[in-house]
Amino acid sequence: MQNHSTPSVEFTVDEASDDPLAEIDHLMQKRVDEERRSTARSAELLADRVEFSAQFSALCDQQVRPRMEEIIERLRRNGGDGAIEELPEDESLRRGHRLILWMSLDGEIIGTPRQDRHPYLQLDADVDKRSVSVSEGDMWQGHGGNRSGRVGEWRISEITPALVTKEALAVLRRSVRAPST
Repeated sequence: MQNHSTPSVEFTVDEASDDPLAEIDHLMQKRVDEERRSTARSAELLADRVEFSAQFSALCDQQVRPRMEEIIERLRRNGGDGAIEELPEDESLRRGHRLILWMSLDGEIIGTPRQDRHPYLQLDADVDKRSVSVSEGDMWQGHGGNRSGRVGEWRISEITPALVTKEALAVLRRSVRAPST
């Protein structure tokens, strides 16, 4: 079995020599240099992904989830309900960290919330683009609504509790067919 690991040997080439095989030294050094650059790029990309994921998680924990909980509490005070669903990043499904606010206009959400039955606001971390994909739906009990799916993209720096409130209210307005104010 051959060992294909990167050698730790530095190749040196005597440019003044008449060695007809000196090009091998150049080629091998070039290959080693490229592998090192590739490894460094991969490490940098991984570090960026980890940092973005950590930023998104912190944002969800500190700002987004608390605002979503306040929205659910207000819905409950008015006879509705809500739920927050959070899914961690799953590279095998090619899905980033996801946070969904499900809303009910009347009564509890029984069973698993569905996009064709419940208004929702969904935030998906897109670590490759360093952005947050926003999806929403305004269907209520299979009626009304004219929007379901991806509606935009936010930068982490743009996301505030006020923005979450604004989007959730827009979804609710459409769900009850009320004009926006």
